[in-house]
Amino acid sequence: MRFLLPARSSLCLAIVLGLAGCVTRKAEIAPSGPAFADASAPPVAAGVPGGYRLGPLDTLSVRVFNEPSLTLEEQAIDQSGRFSMPLVGFVEAAGRTAEEVQADITARLNRRFLRDAQVSVAVVKAINYTFTVDGEVKRPGVYQIPGRITLSQAVALGEGPSQDARLDDIVVIRQIGAQRYAARFSLADIQTGRFPDPEVRQADTVVVGLSRTSRLFSTLLGILPGAAGLFVAIR
Repeated sequence: MRFLLPARSSLCLAIVLGLAGCVTRKAEIAPSGPAFADASAPPVAAGVPGGYRLGPLDTLSVRVFNEPSLTLEEQAIDQSGRFSMPLVGFVEAAGRTAEEVQADITARLNRRFLRDAQVSVAVVKAINYTFTVDGEVKRPGVYQIPGRITLSQAVALGEGPSQDARLDDIVVIRQIGAQRYAARFSLADIQTGRFPDPEVRQADTVVVGLSRTSRLFSTLLGILPGAAGLFVAIR
């Protein structure tokens, strides 16, 4: 399942590359290539990693051990990013992980109503589990992640690279906390098995190689340490 935005003329790329003059190799993150779900499958709770940040319209299940009256089998987060729970009241969920929501509910129950409450919070439906495909693909846009997805599958969801795409110049932009990172990958190396197929994470932007005549893109490629999948901090 995907949500495709109107043509954006690589707007998000221009915003990111505008920072290219102030990039430092501040940190590196090793690439990973875990097993992935069928790209045609809808997002399910089992495919959502623990670090997933909740958002409006996501659906949760909340269970409190030995307290069936407090159980919420399918509770949607409203547009303001909250949901309501008996005894607890409104719970802020948007921007948090399920684990953080779980800890919040546990603390509030223990503070006033229960002793040693055992709370479980799980994601039932992840509406906000999306990433962006930009650059030289046939259909750039914002797509919903189907469980887990790798970089090569992300490009395929954009209906593949265009005729002018440079397959050795695939850039992934990633936000980690308050810091933005960029890494360069070779799709050709991934497809031939010379390099592991890394997992695309929530809110990543995948930029499929633009022409080297693009000044901004060329500047960024000159900063990144080859097609090695090493993430470099952008200040």
